[in-house]
Amino acid sequence: MPDLPIQPVESLQHFKGVAFPSDVRFRQILVTGPPGAGKSTMIRRLGGWSEEGYLDISRKYWWRSELLSIRPREIHLGLPMLGLADAVSVYDAAFLDCDPLPTVDLARIALPPRQLFFLSVDWYRRYIFDFLLPPAELVFQRRSERARHSTHPVDARLSLQICTAQIEAFRQVAEYLHRKGFNVYVREALESAPQRFVDPSGVPAAASPRRRRFTLANLLARLKAASARLGFGVGRHLRLRGAYRLGDSKVRVTLDGLPIEITLGLDDKRLRLYPETRINHLGEAIKVGSFVLVDPATHFRQIGGFLRLSPKNWLVLGSDDRIQQAIFDYPEPVDGHHLALIHGRDGLVFRNLSDAGTTIAPIVEQPQVVRLKRLRRLRKRSRLLDQGIPIAPMLDKARALRMNRLQRLRTIFGGPITLVPRDEALDLINEVNRLMHNEVYRARDDRGLPGGLLVLPRGLIPIVIADMHAQIDNLLTVLTQNAFLEALEDGTGALVILGDAVHCEVDGQLRAMESSMILMDLIFRLKLRFPEQVFYVRGNHDSFSEELAKDGVPQGLLWARELSELRGAVYQRAMGDFYRLLPYVVMSPDFFACHAAAPKSKVSKRILVQLYQRPELILELINNRLQKASRPQGYSRRDVKRFRKNLNLDRETPFIVGHTPMDREDTLWLNVDGIDNHHVLFSANPQQVGVFTLVGEVMVPLTYPVDELTPILNAMAFRKAAETTEANEANDANDAKVAPDGSDQEAAVKPQAVAKRWRRGT
Repeated sequence: MPDLPIQPVESLQHFKGVAFPSDVRFRQILVTGPPGAGKSTMIRRLGGWSEEGYLDISRKYWWRSELLSIRPREIHLGLPMLGLADAVSVYDAAFLDCDPLPTVDLARIALPPRQLFFLSVDWYRRYIFDFLLPPAELVFQRRSERARHSTHPVDARLSLQICTAQIEAFRQVAEYLHRKGFNVYVREALESAPQRFVDPSGVPAAASPRRRRFTLANLLARLKAASARLGFGVGRHLRLRGAYRLGDSKVRVTLDGLPIEITLGLDDKRLRLYPETRINHLGEAIKVGSFVLVDPATHFRQIGGFLRLSPKNWLVLGSDDRIQQAIFDYPEPVDGHHLALIHGRDGLVFRNLSDAGTTIAPIVEQPQVVRLKRLRRLRKRSRLLDQGIPIAPMLDKARALRMNRLQRLRTIFGGPITLVPRDEALDLINEVNRLMHNEVYRARDDRGLPGGLLVLPRGLIPIVIADMHAQIDNLLTVLTQNAFLEALEDGTGALVILGDAVHCEVDGQLRAMESSMILMDLIFRLKLRFPEQVFYVRGNHDSFSEELAKDGVPQGLLWARELSELRGAVYQRAMGDFYRLLPYVVMSPDFFACHAAAPKSKVSKRILVQLYQRPELILELINNRLQKASRPQGYSRRDVKRFRKNLNLDRETPFIVGHTPMDREDTLWLNVDGIDNHHVLFSANPQQVGVFTLVGEVMVPLTYPVDELTPILNAMAFRKAAETTEANEANDANDAKVAPDGSDQEAAVKPQAVAKRWRRGT
């Protein structure tokens, strides 16, 4: 069979920074190739199933194999060889012992039946085979390096001749599968563009599979395959009553609402899987359908991360994942790929991948009821309010801790979340502007004012959000999650807002400006309370420009008019002064960010400090977007790389921007446009809010369901009668306070302190 030539695919798309043909769907991808080709690296980049599955393509019905039910995934092919009775992999001794090395017996490769009816399965179009076929010399060099560390048993027997024969075997299979009608692409490396086979005339070769007649068996097979992808019909069904040690087979646990403790190895690492909830306006926890995986040893005590298991998705737990290692601090016995979890329609599927083993057990003890006197008084106060909004009892530690944080925020904000009176608002912004003239961590420009560059010191944990666009509950959700508020209070964290806190972008509310004023008032109060922990970076909506419009609504002009009408021309000018005092770029050893775009020209830290001299550069930083065919003036991978280098940052340092959401469903996007460590954050999604923070030494992306916290906080604004009740109770009882680690700490509350809080209006 003569070799077919190959040519690059012209129309491309990118999944997690990896190029694929534009007609490929993410869930079709199967990655294969010889040892050392880079399959595992590619699958980890895609976030797919990285456990290498062995697939004997000489066996009948291999196309229905359970290991193909979850994609993208890495597979290693068992191949029929001339002179060998059974299929072997190219690293098996049966293959390597032959002299000369055998070639593939293509005639023994089993092929699925053709599709003859539109409801039957088209196996030839179900999968996309991506063959990684680097040059033999490169593979030999990689594997020789690995062999010196003895990390891969397949490298025990190695030579350039063996590598060449293995690559040639996979090339033959790739071409054969293509000729038979499968979707096959080849590439030399992860960064290389995929290539397709063409016939000698230069026309892409493709088979035209015939349709087959409809049968009930075909329909049942299709349903079975679909159910397997969702976690149905695999392994053992288990109603978890006690501790269960996982074996080699999968286990499906019925969803019964109980949290599950997962022990990796022999008590080497304990994790907990909880149903994820959001809080409604009554303070009730509502399940959202997903699960969160946390480390109970650190979850309440410090800023940390978690993993989310969404419906119809999966996770692979293991130390090979850089973000997981930062979040969970896996000990040495935890394998690189230790446990797979699948969230099926009516169950959780667990599959152990490690020789060290895994145990799962229900958390059957009732969660400790944290009965804080403060919270009991809070519920009494709420019943005195005319709003009639009750606070639901805090039945677990996490909700009690969040309500405690909300109470502290109410103290910081000085009362309910409403529009601040005109005179008070003017005093507030003037005080902020006086503070901004001497803002910390900013070098001064030639005018003697803080420059355009904010440089955060090492050790200050960044908490980055962007583009809230008047979504007040999004800010409250972030401040009450994790240990973010505690980090601001003890001075270890820094809240960084990448501009555009104003101008609602919800359909039908583009002209509404009151929520923008309220959100800015909240940010001002946070800035005054934490002057060295809260920072605001200027965005394009932080302006009164007549060019600032959304769907034909002149939001910049409306913003100026509303501020002037409600709070006076003096307040509007003060807001303009605030905008002029803002930085445009923020950096630290852990990340660097601006509102919109990397500059297209070479810049230095000095230029960024003296930004007032470069108005054209300011417009780039707050207005530009990624380069597209329709936007040739946009920034590109090269600009991001140069920007990072000019700031003397490591090439792995994340670059975070807002301004350009990729779609309306999500809140953050990683490695956008195939640019490594280039992320987009948009924190104005009414359903979920995104944030980047530092966990260990890694900037971790986190998303939280948006809680309806404004009415709850407003219900905490109680009358004087309620304060009198508090003072009476405080005379003969100590107030229990929730510590950052979730434990109860006793603190005596004096009546004088209670009266003082009431006089302050808090």
